[in-house]
Amino acid sequence: MIRSLSTALPLLLVIASAAPARAGDGAAPARAGDGAAPARAGDSAAPARAGAAPPPAAGAATSAGGDASGGAGAATPASGAAGAAAPVSDAAPITVVVQGAAPPRSASESVRGQAEIRAAPHRTASDVLQLVPGVFTSQHSGECKAHQIFFRGFDAVHGQDLEIWVAGAPVNEVSNVHGQGYTDLHFVMPEVIGELRAQPGSYDPRQGDFAVAGTMRFDLAYGEPGITATASAGSSGARRLFLAYHPENADDATFAAFEAYGTDGFGPARAAGRASLVAQAVYRPVAGVSARVMASAFASRCGSAGVLRLCDIESGKVDRFASYDPDQGGDSSRAQLVVDLRGSGDGAARGEGLSLTPFVVLRALRLRSNFTGYLADPTNGDATQQLNEAITAGATASYRLTFPLLSDRDTFEAGVVARTDWIEQSQRRLAAVDDRPTATLVDAKVRATDIAGYLDASIRPARRITLRGGLRADGLAYQVVDNVGQGAQARSAQGVHVGGKGTVDVALFPGLRALASVGQGFRSPQARSLGDGERTPFTRVLSAEAGLRYADELVRASAALFHTRLSEDLVFDEATARNEPVPATARTGVALDAVAHPAPWLVSSVGLTYTRAAFTASGGRYAAGDLLPFVPQVVARADLAVTPRLGALFGRRLEARAGAGVTLLHGRPLPFGEVGHDALVTDVTAHVRYHRVELGLDVYNLLDAAWFDGEFVYPSSFTRGAAPDLLPARHVTVGAPRSFLASLSLYIG
Repeated sequence: MIRSLSTALPLLLVIASAAPARAGDGAAPARAGDGAAPARAGDSAAPARAGAAPPPAAGAATSAGGDASGGAGAATPASGAAGAAAPVSDAAPITVVVQGAAPPRSASESVRGQAEIRAAPHRTASDVLQLVPGVFTSQHSGECKAHQIFFRGFDAVHGQDLEIWVAGAPVNEVSNVHGQGYTDLHFVMPEVIGELRAQPGSYDPRQGDFAVAGTMRFDLAYGEPGITATASAGSSGARRLFLAYHPENADDATFAAFEAYGTDGFGPARAAGRASLVAQAVYRPVAGVSARVMASAFASRCGSAGVLRLCDIESGKVDRFASYDPDQGGDSSRAQLVVDLRGSGDGAARGEGLSLTPFVVLRALRLRSNFTGYLADPTNGDATQQLNEAITAGATASYRLTFPLLSDRDTFEAGVVARTDWIEQSQRRLAAVDDRPTATLVDAKVRATDIAGYLDASIRPARRITLRGGLRADGLAYQVVDNVGQGAQARSAQGVHVGGKGTVDVALFPGLRALASVGQGFRSPQARSLGDGERTPFTRVLSAEAGLRYADELVRASAALFHTRLSEDLVFDEATARNEPVPATARTGVALDAVAHPAPWLVSSVGLTYTRAAFTASGGRYAAGDLLPFVPQVVARADLAVTPRLGALFGRRLEARAGAGVTLLHGRPLPFGEVGHDALVTDVTAHVRYHRVELGLDVYNLLDAAWFDGEFVYPSSFTRGAAPDLLPARHVTVGAPRSFLASLSLYIG
């Protein structure tokens, strides 16, 4: 929407509060939390915030309704400090763009902004994912390995069922040797996450490969002007340095940040370290075009304690923080470059125009693990080393226009997504004594290509009804050179997946909407599993959801019922240390979400999901009706933060911030009919800031709960040369105990 104003800029506060989410969408006015979906595929420009100059991509102003960190119905001034007005000549009216976020594709879409993210302490971006209702993350194999992600009945392992984008680039790794869709988020510091948008299910044509349980999109932003320097130290030798710079008059999406982190670990074989750099800038290279450039580099190394037999812990044979094999662990690195180009003229103000976002990602991973000890090889042991190196290049592009089909707010969008991956990978057994390779299980080169096109529409057949949806087609091709066996064997496979997606959105009362959604998605196969000339066998996904959404200036909430069916699935196999195919599965559940900003100094968010995930067919060790292993049935998360202004001291403001986050897991089914332990983990934070100095204290696992972040059931033998015990036994990875991290921050500039 474009308004020509010849009055002072504060009038935008009134205009923005009544602006529709996007011209031509036919949606209700944008509210906080309604903007979970990005405007276009790969779109991740952070929204403008009060006190920051507008992003060139958005124009002069952005409705705060799409930003969970602000109150719904508020607006951001076009430039300068909130409420400031520049002199305006009557002869030269100012053109102002007021833009909101895209309307939701399902009732349970959610958004978490900086206010909710800062409510509780977070070590990594994966921890931030837990703010999304139904998400739980664990890290059972060292701090340089991707987190295991559970979401609404899915054991997404390291990303196989959850599509994740950061700043316009995909994070999921195709055909990674450790697991399909492997997703490592350690390169993103929690401080630079401007917004996390969650799209459960597969109801948006922009969603592609791995969007089985849904899609997560991270927008990056950092709004503290000048230089930030934070030094932290804490339990188990933890130390961290965080540096950031944000130009005072620039948009929050323009910043540079650096992190160096190290720890001795809370037990043997748990030392870790990482370094990361993220830089991003938005600007106008030429008239009518806005650009956002993001570059990052990251490297890490860690040890891993691995699993322990629960009976050994309970009998006192080993300490709960011990390790059978202290040589486990690995290293990881990532570098990426993203350029987001889009029109910034009159068409962009109406939600129209062209966008183009090319990206390139370089990744390397090495992991050593041993889940079974000496079960398969009583002499040399079962330790495996996995290597994976990949180069990913691709782009997203889309064009959107207003086309009055049934109303003057109807819109259509066409888009394309292209991605190609060059992968080299291996997996070898290593001798326990001298790390000598004893067997080569994988030695391959893979070329994977995914080229997709989609058409999306938003049509308003009646004043209170909006229909959204479209069609997406993905063509996937694989070329594999397999060096295991007699000489190099080359093979290729190709296939096409076509899926339809749709949403009905009905406005019932002011602020209250009913939505029903259905969509078809897919997960690509592991390239090494394909035969020559084989038609690529996709895991086919059918999702459906219905529920209610409510939003006003203080509260936003949703309640939804969902059901998802998969043609086949993947479950962790301890013998291969990766996910292996299992029969078809289904998930049925309910998701509840609520976020409240009842006062400027108070924010709270609560999420609760219950899911029953079960096999619908029999095969291997699983039978139809068995519960899917490792997936918690109940996941609850609550966050609360207060940010009071304590007063003034020597003419300078004294401010405080205190908050807590509580995570509950209940009902974790395990193989062979066993059930895992429940977990309740509480993290708290307290900070006091005076002028340019801030002191902080973060406490993780405040109640010092003795919990397990991973539980498995299978046979093992961790005594060299002993007769193997073939009876299944409970194995655990121990969750972190209570720890402290104290910090000192200086704000310069």
